[in-house]
Amino acid sequence: MKILSKWLRTAALYFITVILLQGCVVYDLKNPVTLNQAFEQQKKVKVKTNTYETIKYRYISFEDGQFYGVNKKSGEFIRVPLDNTDIIQVFVQNKSASTWVTVAVIAVPIIALAIIAIVLSQDSIIDPDFLSGAN
Repeated sequence: MKILSKWLRTAALYFITVILLQGCVVYDLKNPVTLNQAFEQQKKVKVKTNTYETIKYRYISFEDGQFYGVNKKSGEFIRVPLDNTDIIQVFVQNKSASTWVTVAVIAVPIIALAIIAIVLSQDSIIDPDFLSGAN
């Protein structure tokens, strides 16, 4: 019963981690873009300022000659004006990398657990004399 309890705890922790990582975003840090390019792509962005502060936005909008960072708070979209002179770099979300990381985080442990289960289920692989310590 203790083994089942440990497996259930492990499985629960794994699924909690997977759920938390669903919101994980990978940014293309090798290729910074301009605010105009970020606006055109309409993806999640990470903005680095002159004070080395990192701010994340859902997307960049452009209205009346002004760029805005848009976030959602309490169900409402909030626009924050962006000053081009205060921004050092803008990074956009790399959707394919985000997808692959999520798939890898889910698939690799499942495949590993399946392999372990297959190996442990085959009695011919485990030598009983070895386990008992007999020579």
